Amino acid sequence: MKNTLSTKTVLLTFLIFLFAFISCKNNSESKLVYTENNTIKQNVKEKETEVTWTNEIEGERLTQRINRGSIEIGSEVPYNKEIYKLFKVSPVPVYPSYSDFGSLDTSNLKISTKEKLNSFCTTLSSVNNADAFFNKKYIFNYVFLMDDLGRGWEKHFNTKLPEGKKLFSKWLFGEPFYGADIIQIPVRFYADYGIIDMTVFLSASGNNEIYQIIINRWEKV
Repeated sequence: MKNTLSTKTVLLTFLIFLFAFISCKNNSESKLVYTENNTIKQNVKEKETEVTWTNEIEGERLTQRINRGSIEIGSEVPYNKEIYKLFKVSPVPVYPSYSDFGSLDTSNLKISTKEKLNSFCTTLSSVNNADAFFNKKYIFNYVFLMDDLGRGWEKHFNTKLPEGKKLFSKWLFGEPFYGADIIQIPVRFYADYGIIDMTVFLSASGNNEIYQIIINRWEKV
């Protein structure tokens, strides 16, 4: 009985000692962590006091609403009006173009030349005598034109050249080509049966008399 009691007493004493040892160890570790955290925090504060901070540049802009229209160049900024000059750039015009005809850019065609050519097309479409638009030395080219027009109309449109009505509903001019003495202008005529592309050769001077007209293409629609 005494041996059993002694054994229990020893065992209880050992357990108490073990519990006390573990508790002391945990407290030591906690204090160590706490001490380390305090050390890091203190180091950070010391570093902050050692850093030399620069002054704010234009600090007021951080609290103001910046409007692009209100920004001005300061007097301390070098200014050269030749460098900062604002140019008013006009948009470049874009002209339509047909792959089987070419560009419709007639911006370099004189108004007087365009009016003369338009008058010729109106007269030709009305099946009136348009030989007055030709240079007298090349009047025979007008005869050849009317013959080619009559033959081609019957061949490509399967009908004779109409009488008593306009041949064309409209026409348009292509980009002209200027030679030394001649202006070469493509013209597209629209008829009820299709399209006829021609090239008109005019004098580059004087009253723009016509030298020759060539039929380039027929297209039935």
